[in-house]
Amino acid sequence: MTRFCFLLSCLLACGTASATLRATEPNHTEGKSRPALKFEMQEIESGLKVGYAVILEDLNNDGKPDIIVVDTNRVLWYENPTWKRRTLLGAKTPADNVCITAIDITGDGHKELVLGSGWKPFDTQNPGTLHWLKRGNSLEDEWSLHPIPCEEPTVHRVRAIDLDGDGRQEIVHVPLMGRDATREKNWLDGRPVRIIAYKIPSEPTKPDAWKPEILADSLHVTHNFAPLNWSSNRHDLIVASYEGVFIVEKVGERWTTRKIGTGNQERPDASRGASEVKIGSIGKPVIATIEPWHGHQVVVYTRPTQEGQLWERHVIDEQLRWGHAVAWADLDGDGTDELVIGVRDDPNPKLSDTHKLRRGVRLYQALDHSGKRWQRTLLEDGGVAVEDLAVGDLNGDGRPEIVAVGRATGNCRIYWNRTTR
Repeated sequence: MTRFCFLLSCLLACGTASATLRATEPNHTEGKSRPALKFEMQEIESGLKVGYAVILEDLNNDGKPDIIVVDTNRVLWYENPTWKRRTLLGAKTPADNVCITAIDITGDGHKELVLGSGWKPFDTQNPGTLHWLKRGNSLEDEWSLHPIPCEEPTVHRVRAIDLDGDGRQEIVHVPLMGRDATREKNWLDGRPVRIIAYKIPSEPTKPDAWKPEILADSLHVTHNFAPLNWSSNRHDLIVASYEGVFIVEKVGERWTTRKIGTGNQERPDASRGASEVKIGSIGKPVIATIEPWHGHQVVVYTRPTQEGQLWERHVIDEQLRWGHAVAWADLDGDGTDELVIGVRDDPNPKLSDTHKLRRGVRLYQALDHSGKRWQRTLLEDGGVAVEDLAVGDLNGDGRPEIVAVGRATGNCRIYWNRTTR
């Protein structure tokens, strides 16, 4: 297999300097190449301890998405377009902070934030914490902290999703592992993970007003999930777990869990299944995952030819160590989504890695509508150890940007979309 090299200008240690990134390579497929994706990198932060999560939300209602980053014991707001940093919350929650979502809790038209913390990845006995953060009287004030009752260990992912189509979002929380699961049993013993939803109560400052609803309780090691909207104004969930890829959906008055993808089951007694998951479109719905859990494969799933069958699994890249973020977006304006993948670790020959491709951000363009043939772009090669990433139009030009936060690199980078349509 031919290896392709490219030049990545500037690995920057700090500051807000920028570099133009035009690093593309043909994928390991035959066929016509797609137009090159072009981005310009700007580093806005180099002092994170662990950038666990990043979201794009307009916090000051000026019409421009801001960048919110969850650090180990801080929540940071970078205001668009200056990227001035404000600390929304200091060390007031149990370490580590791990996940965040934005939602209007008070009904005033301004977004509050829901924060998951108390992150201890293998403590399956003691609960983590959920809080919602209310803004202060001015943009410079620290936000106040209000508890949401939580009994679940390994608090890990939280999102705001309209589950019932009433126009108001619910808070959905998916822990990593179930209570009392053990390493010795590969985290498959104990209680399965409980996927929890909270409707916003009329008196959200009263902890007793929050009432959890269990949406699913049959899966193990549920690393990530995403909203799923097929046709109506309400949303279901797509969940990645040790067992594979699942849809958690409401049928009548009951929530049900339905398997649609196998995941990687080559080693049933070790890391298995899938960990990251998002849904996009390449002229038809397509699901992307990282497999197995914290794995080395980028996988896409396409609809089966017959109703009731599992979705068809296509491995499109195996040259990565510890994939840790997935997103879909139409980066080149052609009406078809591109796949964005974050890689957290460099290759490790001691763990049998034979590839040389480093941690960073990778892009994949579909070469047709089959879901089998892709062109890969190595956008970032080593400069950010991606823990999380987000995609959105930061400057209103209609072209989505990519924002990535690093774990070992402790940084936050914007990749400005300069692709010519």
